[in-house]
Amino acid sequence: MLAHLPALLTTPADAWTNIRKDADQHPWGFLPLMLLGPLIPAIACYIGAAHTGWSFYGGEERQYLTPGSAALLGLMCYLGFLAGLLVMSFMTRWVLFRVPQRPSLPISLTFMTVTSIPMMLAALAAMLPYRPVLLIVGALGAALSCILLFFGLPSYMKMPRNDHTRFFAACIIGVGLLTLVTIGFVFMEMWWQPLEGGSYENVADPGE
Repeated sequence: MLAHLPALLTTPADAWTNIRKDADQHPWGFLPLMLLGPLIPAIACYIGAAHTGWSFYGGEERQYLTPGSAALLGLMCYLGFLAGLLVMSFMTRWVLFRVPQRPSLPISLTFMTVTSIPMMLAALAAMLPYRPVLLIVGALGAALSCILLFFGLPSYMKMPRNDHTRFFAACIIGVGLLTLVTIGFVFMEMWWQPLEGGSYENVADPGE
């Protein structure tokens, strides 16, 4: 499946068709990408929080999380990304529940994993947590993921390219935005409150 990913930039329709063929032959072939891809935002988040340093709104002084707290934040980022992929895969099946081409869970997971690749790569910006860069790169990553989903849904799901398919794609994108906000809030709270290390008390300057 990985061999077809570069073609998404040049011949997306053919690439999605080939990815679907691979998914039909090897339904769980996406697992390595699904399990390893979210490590990119997790590691980038750890490096940015523990070593590069963050500057919070209203202040220019850099703040650093302790390694333990930053590692916990990276873990929550990793688990949150996986949870988002799972939720979006189930929601994709739900949106397409009346369609004859309704995908199985592995087929849906493959689709969502591939469409999330731009967001995985955009998370590299977290290693240099400069607010304007984060906003611009994050928006570009989300936009590319939406484009992949919008134009890839008909080819991958073997559906006609018409208004119904565009409506389904818009519904999935809308659910995706809600899922992103909800899961982000839940896992940030899991890092921030109940677990040891997820608090401002663990923000420390490396020189101390």
